[in-house]
Amino acid sequence: MDLPSDPVAAVTHPDPYPYYAELIRKRPFHFDPALNLWIASSAEAVEAVLQSPLCRVRPPAEPIPHGLRGGAAEQIFGRLARMTDGPDQAAIKQAILSVLSPLQQDYIAGQAWYCARAMLKDGALSLDDFLFALPVHTVAALLGIPERLRIKVAAWTGVFVRGVAPNATPQAVRQANDAVTELRRMFEALLASRDPSLCDGLLWRLQDAAIDRPDAVTANAIGLLMQSYDATAGLIGNALLALHANADLCRAIINDRALLPDFILEVLRHDAPIQNTRRFVAEDGMILDQSVKAGDAILVVLAAANRDPATNAEPDRFLLGRNPRRLFIFGRGQHACPGERIAMASAAAAIEALLDGGLDLRKLPTPAAYRPSVNARIPMFKDETLFREVTS
Repeated sequence: MDLPSDPVAAVTHPDPYPYYAELIRKRPFHFDPALNLWIASSAEAVEAVLQSPLCRVRPPAEPIPHGLRGGAAEQIFGRLARMTDGPDQAAIKQAILSVLSPLQQDYIAGQAWYCARAMLKDGALSLDDFLFALPVHTVAALLGIPERLRIKVAAWTGVFVRGVAPNATPQAVRQANDAVTELRRMFEALLASRDPSLCDGLLWRLQDAAIDRPDAVTANAIGLLMQSYDATAGLIGNALLALHANADLCRAIINDRALLPDFILEVLRHDAPIQNTRRFVAEDGMILDQSVKAGDAILVVLAAANRDPATNAEPDRFLLGRNPRRLFIFGRGQHACPGERIAMASAAAAIEALLDGGLDLRKLPTPAAYRPSVNARIPMFKDETLFREVTS
């Protein structure tokens, strides 16, 4: 099999990992003139970039993507903790952590399980749609969004995510503006209602935690939905492929569901749903003895770092009970993802519900195609009958 042409093409390649291994061995942190990007692939390089005070999550000269300017999506994007830097970002990030941290894992898992079973019982979605919808339904349930609104919320979230993607068309941006307007109206109406049956949800807790930043509450509630979309869809899909590829592993999971949390962690390491992220240099300086300049962009290849033998022994082996196991998928520092437990619970609930429903892993396509993306590795199954057999 030919190797990918570059780290961006690697995201949707059938097997990018030999290429990543070559990067780690030969060019762990280097400048790629064809992509006009620095490439950080080794664990050391990825850690250095993610922790560097020189780097920002957005280009300093373009805090909002040019294509979003002038619309409702711009207003939301500019207030997202995951897309901003500085004191305001730190404050709203702390507010988000303060409401997520007390959540009990059993409660998160229970909400994810209920959503998964309800969607399977309904039987109206293809497997591909299920991958994306379940994580959003789970976050929506945790936020306190009524069940009757969650199908719409999942649809609006998908439109918003596609509209803020780097390769979004003008039409996709216009649709994202409409979708995010609907989401904002819904959140504002829910907050205004103070419905006692809903007020224990994360949305109201976030409002209380960020009382001095009311404009950031709705934006970051939307941000939690947005973060769950591609990443957790990829995690569920890649977990299914891991089970499909290893009959012994599949039998182990079927016979002992207590293995699911560790299994999900190893999927995150072995076949990361988010393969890379980007950082932007704000001022001249040095990273790992390389001179970087203000305005430079860095592609941080998280999936490669996960398989760096310097941090995970036998990195190409899928190993339950791996100890130690080092993951880079959730980032580091101020922009570390706060939704790790929600993603893992959603993925575990999806796998358990699908297996309980009788999903025949032998019918999954091999190899799977991957949804076009510059950073997310999401298999496309394109077989509605596969899912309908589970629900029958």
